[in-house]
Amino acid sequence: MKEKFCEKYFENNVKPKHLRNFEAKTPQGNLISGYICRKANRYLGSLVITHIAEKSGKCYDTEQFVQSFPKIHYWDDRHRLKENEESIIYHCQEKLDGTCLIIYSLNDEFGDLLEIVPKTRGQAVADERILDMYNLIDKKAIVEFFEGNFHSEDTLMFELYGILNRHGIAHMDTYIDIRLIGAFIDSTFLNYISLKCYSDLENFQTPDSIFTIEKYPFENSFLIRWCPNNHKLQNYQVTCDDTFPTLYDAIQKVKELLKQINENYFKQNGRRVIEGVVINGEHFCNGQMYLKIKPVDIEAEAREPDYVPRRFILKEVQKYFDEFGSKVPELYEADETHYVKYVKQQLSEEFSFEQIEDPRTNRRIRNVFMDVWDSTIPPKSLQNIAEELVRQNPEKNISELMKIFAKTYPSKKRQSRHVFNVLSKLLER
Repeated sequence: MKEKFCEKYFENNVKPKHLRNFEAKTPQGNLISGYICRKANRYLGSLVITHIAEKSGKCYDTEQFVQSFPKIHYWDDRHRLKENEESIIYHCQEKLDGTCLIIYSLNDEFGDLLEIVPKTRGQAVADERILDMYNLIDKKAIVEFFEGNFHSEDTLMFELYGILNRHGIAHMDTYIDIRLIGAFIDSTFLNYISLKCYSDLENFQTPDSIFTIEKYPFENSFLIRWCPNNHKLQNYQVTCDDTFPTLYDAIQKVKELLKQINENYFKQNGRRVIEGVVINGEHFCNGQMYLKIKPVDIEAEAREPDYVPRRFILKEVQKYFDEFGSKVPELYEADETHYVKYVKQQLSEEFSFEQIEDPRTNRRIRNVFMDVWDSTIPPKSLQNIAEELVRQNPEKNISELMKIFAKTYPSKKRQSRHVFNVLSKLLER
């Protein structure tokens, strides 16, 4: 079965070992199962749904392919944009620092819309925490897009961002919102122009363009132009009058300009304002490809130390909670290294094996994970926790109570001594 899907839906660019079984409950209570792709290419997170058990009790086999959002790459020997065309324009759109959300139509056995389902890259259905934020979004345009059968095999890709879903960059002017960053329509990824036209037609907003990189007919050099319609950064404009012999050279300059924007913003606001930009462009071997460009100083932070700095670890831990939020206690109990493997895999794109395996990095991964986990749990004092343990387990001794505490509150492990002291006083009464 997997072999058939690899050929039919993944053009044999994915092997059976990359397809992992999944089973998930949708927001409306339908149960779906099938395979999810784990290979970090254009199919990362894509699904083949093979079975549906409707909330009504009706069950049937199906076969539905759901394209996810591709892996966004840095420029390297394999991931380069086309630059030898006579005329080129690449739009550098703001890389919003949030959660990638893919929306698809779940279809019944007749191919009709059963439910509109949001997913993240690593899951077939978005976690409860992400769904709670998604429910605050105005979804009228999304519902209108999927109604009827015109888009039953298409997917929309958004970035979910804002104060409520804060990661490294604080979008202080937005509580929670989404921006369209990609679309898979009629089995094709839309390029920038098509996506922009589609967003205007369907009432979707896209991220702001910060720069364009352009090359004109009969010229062999590239220009970088500031996009004047970028209202968010209009007071922090940076310009470039130079020309560049290659696209790569122009991209290096964009990195420097992004650093200048953050520096100018920092002087007035005390924080960075932009994580980077993304180009939705054409790969030098054809086909659409997303290329990310980050400020030169942020790139340098990843290369300089022998270990991984805390803020990079925090970003990947936050992604972990985006994917698995409500399932974290269950995953941790089954495998205490599950999050470690996930975070290290994510870090491997920007950091060397030596940096990731440095003891300081490993300590930081554990500490950051526990801090983030603890922050997701409603606050409760250690005194109240201890009293609750005694009240719910009146026949247990202190050793047994501590085992229950460790299992129930693993994120508070570093506070075990204080809980032990409180329990000791309570049991003396």
